[in-house]
Formats: sequence, C-alpha cells, structure tokens
Amino acid sequence: MISRKKNISLIIIFTLTLCLIPLLNLFVNANQLLTQEHTVNIAGKEFQVWGTNIISPEGKRFIPIGTNINGWNFMGWDSKDPGGAAKLVNSIADDWNFNTVRAVVGLKEQKWQGQRMSQWKWSTHRDLALQSLDKIVSAFTNKKVVVMIDAHDWTCRYPQGNDLLLLDDFWKTVAKRYKNNPYVWFNIINEPGVVSKHRPVSPEWVEIHQQFIQLIRDRIGAKNPIVIDADSCGQDSDSWDLEMVDEESSAILSQGDKLKYFDGKKYENIIFSLHVYDLWAHGYKKMDEKFINYLKRVREKGHALLIGEVGNSGEDDTNRFQAPGLVYRNALPRGIGMLAWHFQPGDKFGLVTTGKKWGTEIENKTNPSNLSKGFGEYFWPLRVKQALSS
Repeated sequence: MISRKKNISLIIIFTLTLCLIPLLNLFVNANQLLTQEHTVNIAGKEFQVWGTNIISPEGKRFIPIGTNINGWNFMGWDSKDPGGAAKLVNSIADDWNFNTVRAVVGLKEQKWQGQRMSQWKWSTHRDLALQSLDKIVSAFTNKKVVVMIDAHDWTCRYPQGNDLLLLDDFWKTVAKRYKNNPYVWFNIINEPGVVSKHRPVSPEWVEIHQQFIQLIRDRIGAKNPIVIDADSCGQDSDSWDLEMVDEESSAILSQGDKLKYFDGKKYENIIFSLHVYDLWAHGYKKMDEKFINYLKRVREKGHALLIGEVGNSGEDDTNRFQAPGLVYRNALPRGIGMLAWHFQPGDKFGLVTTGKKWGTEIENKTNPSNLSKGFGEYFWPLRVKQALSS
C-alpha cells in the first residue's frame, strides 16, 4: 500500500514537472527578450512588440533604420511616376542598408501656401493609389524591408467630420489589402495636434487613434504593427527651450497606455513615433539632457518608440540643424530607430548635397563625400553601426 502511494506520488511529481518546464522556459525567454541586445528566443510569423522592444518575425530585436519615401500623392512629388519609389529599393536596401521605409500618402488634393500641388484624391483615384502602393510594398517587402504606410493630410491638426469617413475608408481598404504581409505597418495619421505649453493633450489624440486601432484590430483582424505619431505636431514637447518635457503636455507619456488598454481589452503591437525638429533643436541648441530625459521616461512607461521623422535643410537651418545629431547621439545607442525626412525630397531636406538631393545620388557606394553635413552623414551605414554598438 505504501509502495503504491509512493508510485502515485512519483507520477504526480513527474507530471507536474513536465507541465512546469514549458512555463519556466517561457518565463526565461521573456526575460531574455527584455535584456538581450539583438537576439531573442521567440520567433513567429509577425512582428511583435514586447515591452519597449520590437521583435522581427525571425525572432531578433528589430531597430527601424530608414527613410521617408513618396508613397502616393504627397504634394505631387510623385506625379510624374506614381509608385516610382519602388525603383529605389536597391539603393535604399543595399547601398544605405535601410530596413524600413515610411511611404507618405496624400488622400486629399495637395496644397501648399495657397498653391495646388496635386489634384489627385483617394476618393477619385483609389485604383491609382493602390497600384502605386502595391508596387512599393512588393519591391520592399520582398527584400524584408518594412513599409510603414502613413496618412499625411492632417499635420498639426485632427481630421473632423467627412475627413474621418475618408480616413476610415482608407485604413479599412489598406488593412484588408496588406493584413497578411507582416512587413507592412500602419501609421494612422501624421503629426497631429498643436503645441500647447503646459496644457493637457487634446482628447482627440486618444479618441481618434482608439477608433482606428479598433478598426484595424477588431473589424479587419489585422495584426500588423500600428504606429502612432505623437501630439504637438508629432514632437510631443510643449516648448522650444531646455526645460524638461511636461508630462501633462506629452501624449505618449500621459496618454500612451490608453491606446494599449481600453474597452476592457489589451491591444498588441502598438509603436509610438516621435518626430524631431525645431522643438528639439531651436536656435542651434543642443538639447541632449532634455532628450535623454524624455527617452528615459518613455522607456519607463514601457512603450516602444521610434523616431519617424528627423532632418534639416542644411547648415543654415537655424531651428533644425542640430536635430539629426541629437537623435544619432542619443536614440540609436538606446536601440531606438530613426527615419530620415526625406529620400526623394521635393523640399531641401536631402541626405546628399548634390543634384536633386535624392539618396540615390551618392557619388560612390563606399565612402561618399556628398553626404549632407549634420544629416545624411548620420544615416550612412558605417555611422549607424558605430552608434548602435556604442
């Protein structure tokens, strides 16, 4: 009888051990994920956000390094060659060694300072828009370069009324089309909101983003990473001076959790995006202490972050010249990626100094001498590698 009880006890212990080993491995792997620099033991079919880390489908830590490109219809920059950015894939992926592009899309007629730049619209040129995006998505994702699609029409404001219906139709269509391609990410709206010193973030930042997170996750069932631009025109700061960012005025710091946990659910794979321009570099100021403090606080909140835009128009750009260097010195060493504005600039924000200032115009593929000082030089692969290993 005693021997029988002993045998039963051994069977129970053996069974419990078999059950506990997978749980223990999961715990160990999760901790490795949060501590290892580049490789983790969790692989899957999609990108995953684990705490502050982005994990690739291959199970490696993913740090987005890349550039903004013409997606469709932004300021008419692609009017002569819709989807033409697809032709740049070898330069972007091989010469620059970028792993991410942000495809900038204009859904409405494009106007700049009262001048009409493009008459195309999503509502009337949907087929052309989708053909253009298909070219870009196919070219880049076939080389495992992320394509982050961005709706760019509401800079420094929020969509209202019919614009919300337009945005709903766009994201419903795009999410359905690319839901099975994990290398396509969805950047809901570009640089929303205005800069308001010591004032709470607009409730629209939460309300609108919750609406489209639910559309993509619940209505469409897409698991692709969703990228959320900060408030204050994407810069998430309330002043141009050296004082630390006021938490109440920072969307990511004060409201970020409301986009990950709401309506009784947890929404996975949310990445926040900061754009670094004049609020972080005004008057040639070096704002390293302010920037480091902000990055630390975002990380303490447990949010994944990338720099979705950074750039300048040259050494005489008083209020933005220091921005790329600030990101290079402080974000990259912390494993926070950065995207240049812009690889095909229709403005003066070029990675190189010659020709049209397109990134394809490097004068050689080894050590080009025409990289723009204080901008393009920080995105060249050798410099990026140095920063990531520092």
